[in-house]
Amino acid sequence: MPSEHNINGHDYDRREHFAYAGPPIIDLHSHVTMTSTEEKPDGAAGGAGVKGSSVAAAIMLDTALEFGISRTVTMCPPQDIAPLRERFGNRLAFNGPISKKLDEPDEAAYRTLDQFLAEGVSIIKLWAAPRGRERGLVIDAPWRIEALKRARAAGVRVVMCHVGDPDAWWTHTYQDVAKFGTKADQYRPLEAMLEQFSDMTWIGAHMGGDPEHPDHLEDLLVRYPHLNFDTSATKWQVREVSARPEAIRSLVSRFPDRFFFGSDLVTRHSLPREHYISRYWCQRTLWESGWTGPSPIHDPDHRAGDGERKSPMLHGVSLPPEVLAKVYGGNARRLFKW
Repeated sequence: MPSEHNINGHDYDRREHFAYAGPPIIDLHSHVTMTSTEEKPDGAAGGAGVKGSSVAAAIMLDTALEFGISRTVTMCPPQDIAPLRERFGNRLAFNGPISKKLDEPDEAAYRTLDQFLAEGVSIIKLWAAPRGRERGLVIDAPWRIEALKRARAAGVRVVMCHVGDPDAWWTHTYQDVAKFGTKADQYRPLEAMLEQFSDMTWIGAHMGGDPEHPDHLEDLLVRYPHLNFDTSATKWQVREVSARPEAIRSLVSRFPDRFFFGSDLVTRHSLPREHYISRYWCQRTLWESGWTGPSPIHDPDHRAGDGERKSPMLHGVSLPPEVLAKVYGGNARRLFKW
């Protein structure tokens, strides 16, 4: 039975189409953690701290090096930072997700922030996907506004956020728009936050949550010069960027300083090396080449009609070399002074 990371028997050793030959790549969006055998396959990642294992992290980071990625920015629980830093040094940098449970007091979020600040993070993350609404994880929650003020006062100047989700999810997961809101509804509170914290650099994860609509992304980039996007979430980007490669290529080429490479890979205790290979191969193929063919990764959001392929087509956008160099690492080095 084909695995999810290779449903059509693709040869991932075929990399002759990789065109990039510049400085090492920086992955600005990942979830490298200390794992445990007790983790659920689709549950929260990491948090085992010094009692956990860094084997999965080593597998992922060694695979990253094979694909030219020398530094990875990870979102992990604060207790994972010290053991990961001890083993991997500056191969990792850390992004602090600020969250809390619905029944927890606001102080729980501030304590988490303090833990991240004590570990020296230079970027924090606000996860506010529509499915988080019922858990109070909206981007403009008062406790998040206060946490952002405290982070800014402590010297943090970069915020990553996740607001939108794939258009396809409004045909199943988010059909109840009274509960989840429309996709457009997700961006109104984001824009309010962008206006309130205009002195901070913002990075919208997953191509701003809207690769389906490059015109919307351009509008946001024009109106908010402190907003940027990352390329993470491989299945999503392969499916939707490939559906409109010329428009995405044009967008990134006109705003080359505003995009960052990211994978959104998550370390799991039982994931094989081939899982990481598949995502890195598809990401590099998508952005730096003109390669065209069926995506080798299983994509549950691809809706194939009768007689159509079981996976979406991957159409590489072949970014110009000078643009690619910025997206793959130049922009991150400039922002973080690496």
